[in-house]
Amino acid sequence: MKKNLSLLLILFSIIFLGFLNAPKAKTTPKENTTYLNIPEELFKPIRIKDTFPEIKASVASSILLNDNKKIILYEKNLEKETPIASLTKLMTAVIVLDNYPLDSIILIDEDMLKAWGTSINLRLGEHVTIKDLLNIMLLESNNDASECLAAKLNRENFIILMNEKAKELKMKNTIFLNPSGLDEDNDTYNISSAKDLTILTAEIIKNYPEIVEILSKTEYDFVSESQLHYRIYNTNAMLKEFPYDAWGKTGYTLKANECLILMTKTPQNDTIINVIINSNDRFHEMRKLTTWINNSFSF
Repeated sequence: MKKNLSLLLILFSIIFLGFLNAPKAKTTPKENTTYLNIPEELFKPIRIKDTFPEIKASVASSILLNDNKKIILYEKNLEKETPIASLTKLMTAVIVLDNYPLDSIILIDEDMLKAWGTSINLRLGEHVTIKDLLNIMLLESNNDASECLAAKLNRENFIILMNEKAKELKMKNTIFLNPSGLDEDNDTYNISSAKDLTILTAEIIKNYPEIVEILSKTEYDFVSESQLHYRIYNTNAMLKEFPYDAWGKTGYTLKANECLILMTKTPQNDTIINVIINSNDRFHEMRKLTTWINNSFSF
């Protein structure tokens, strides 16, 4: 009898200890935020799992490019179709590099200078190189420059090529209506998703180093044909905040609100593609996202 009682006590102790050590179910993250296929070794030991940054932007993501794989570190509405404002210009730059030599010249005409939201004053009748226009468009987010670059090929054909490239890259939630990202008068606009923009960025990293080089700079100087000296500044205020190479693109329209895509590097030279779309404070939200990533994962 005593032997049976002892066996029962031992069995009960094993079951009880097993219950205590069983892994707890993960708390469901809020607002469509999930961990997907993250290797356990990436988590920092001190990390409190299932805590997420409070990102108010309607779309956000952070994806690690590692050994030709995309590891989702954070996502909020990853595949949601949304206006993307001047993040459009990343695709515009891709089509430019696919079709124009950087040293070729564009003659600025009146139709090229009608876009809203331009800082540097391109002059009617002046000749400007593709390289200079590409820098103006990407760094300053200049809408006239994007229209000039599209017009050289024929604007309608250029936009067709933008959409064909998106289809080729399997950017399934993306439609381009113009080369700048401005909202159209008929209440339409370019749309994409955080997932699609990550696909585009990965393609740029692989095949378009000129874009990475331009968007890594804080400023750019050039002298026009009429010997006017111009200095333009990058609209991305976060470039100097990271210990490793960073680059990215800003955007803003009434429909898209504030947008920012920012590529940061890990110490192992992998890239993290961070996306914030439809935010009231893109830089503040991006800082929250990148700080959380750095505090949560070991790279």
